[in-house]
Amino acid sequence: MAAGVQPEAVRVIWPVAARRGTYYRLPNSPAALHAMASCLTGSDRQAARRHRHPERRRAFLIASALLRFALSEVLGRPPGRIGLERRPRRRPRVLSPRWTGGVALSVAHTERWILVGVLPGRLRLGLDLEQAGRQPTANLAQRLPWPDTDKTALLLQRWTLVEAALKAHGLGLTGLRALQLRGSGHQGWRFLSEDWPIRSAALTGLPGYPGVVGAVAVAEVMP
Repeated sequence: MAAGVQPEAVRVIWPVAARRGTYYRLPNSPAALHAMASCLTGSDRQAARRHRHPERRRAFLIASALLRFALSEVLGRPPGRIGLERRPRRRPRVLSPRWTGGVALSVAHTERWILVGVLPGRLRLGLDLEQAGRQPTANLAQRLPWPDTDKTALLLQRWTLVEAALKAHGLGLTGLRALQLRGSGHQGWRFLSEDWPIRSAALTGLPGYPGVVGAVAVAEVMP
């Protein structure tokens, strides 16, 4: 790994199950890509070619390198020797008989930041980051599973909590209609989707993230 920009660990407090994970962030910048280039493989660079926009391609490469770095911390293997399977419109998966079903991965990014998470165990992980100036459309805001009387989270924070929950569930926006808010408290929010319990919490340990709102969610894998 080149000197200069280095992955910075992010502390996650809630939900409780998420504490067992490993989380890192990096700036979404050319300097970060240069610093992390040694973590990338030929398959990463090949997969990046499907992104025609240079900035999207750079974000993909940084996220891939940072994900490999985080996995190497968890699995104890060199970043370049960790097999990753990439599936259309689905999160990457570790190609290993030992870890294929035993580690959850999630990636989130804005124009300025990249965040990745690795969570061992039979759980599903979802991360979301949004720029503070971005707001959901009126149509999407109306579909969020939040009662109008509940003012415990601002609209953008609500969206990150929901998006993280949907990522953890694995269905994306197609699962929004089935997502139900079941309660909230100082430890985060509880959702239910098709009998899947999901816990979501705001990311508060993000110093140095000016104007960014984020959330993390964990879904229990049902039999």
